[in-house]
Amino acid sequence: MKKISKVWVVIFILATVLCIFGQELAYFLSEYFIPIFPVYYLSGSTIIGILLYIVSGFLLFRLFKKQDSVSHYRDLFLLVFFIVAPGASIWSIFVTVMWWG
Repeated sequence: MKKISKVWVVIFILATVLCIFGQELAYFLSEYFIPIFPVYYLSGSTIIGILLYIVSGFLLFRLFKKQDSVSHYRDLFLLVFFIVAPGASIWSIFVTVMWWG
């Protein structure tokens, strides 16, 4: 159970960073790696961030599937997931749509 919760935290933080800081990441990748339009990097980071949130939700469901393995962090994990994930995903989608025009 501790391993799944550590993996969940890492995936959740990675998804949040990709969704919130996708624009800065797109500029960085466009400038220092393959010089393509940053909107393509931004679209990729948005898609990967949202997919990581979906994986994170699946892991959270799997973590609390069994009643005997309910952790005392259950409410905290659920609260953080249902507050941060939709907000960051909507923000990332909004920024991507504004970039595409």
